[in-house]
Amino acid sequence: MKYIILFILFPLIVFSQNNNFVMGINGGLYIANQNTSNQYNGNYNNYGVSSILNNPLNQTKFDQFFQYPYYIYDIPSDIKYNPSSEIGFHIGWKKKESKYYVDINFSDIKIQDFITIAVDNPNNLSPDPDYEPISITGNEKRNMINLGFQKKIYEESKITLFYPIFVQFLEVKIIDNFITIDNQRYNIIHNFQTSTSSNQSQGRIGLGFGSGLVVNYFANKEVSFEFGYHIQYSKTNFSESLDPWGIQNSIFARIVLNGSKYLKNLNNQNIK
Repeated sequence: MKYIILFILFPLIVFSQNNNFVMGINGGLYIANQNTSNQYNGNYNNYGVSSILNNPLNQTKFDQFFQYPYYIYDIPSDIKYNPSSEIGFHIGWKKKESKYYVDINFSDIKIQDFITIAVDNPNNLSPDPDYEPISITGNEKRNMINLGFQKKIYEESKITLFYPIFVQFLEVKIIDNFITIDNQRYNIIHNFQTSTSSNQSQGRIGLGFGSGLVVNYFANKEVSFEFGYHIQYSKTNFSESLDPWGIQNSIFARIVLNGSKYLKNLNNQNIK
């Protein structure tokens, strides 16, 4: 992905002295679909929660913690991604009532749920076991590049509405996946080639496309503010067996600078 970013940025730097060049910084909320979230539930492969609990190296610690016979009672079947922050930057080239642009955005996504362990405690005066919730966590990184075209559809005073369409390159990576028992972390393995490391780094680049709506507030010739919504239909390509298409959503705010004038003013200040 970093080579794709450099390939895109190089020609934009060349055109940066053009008066139609703009750049921006944005932040917002990224809402991922649930098509791939179940891979973090601890039961997706043979190296999940059962493997951890049955590992002889962990047996003594778990026996001391649970005290009585124990077994897995419930694993979440609908584990979900949490809404996450999305940050990045925007580079564009304006032409009359339209703009060609590149968005480069980054999002760190977290998955948090609980696995239930049943403990056969003979002292609880009930035929049912004690139920012990065990935290399960997943962390995932997504890097997105949008190559787009934006068309003005409405304008009044300082408010302008734009309709964007774009092609997206989406890189997904599993950072880690683990359960926590007695304040100690136990990793769930996804990438077997790096099984000794908590950083799994499993993922590939998928293709997508999207659209949405952008509202621009023109402050002055140097600065404007944008608020927008993007709907993206993209492939989250983790492996050959896990690469579904699905809809992702983004809500963002952005500050946009007139790039060439901003750089010129900055250079003049540095000369002084």
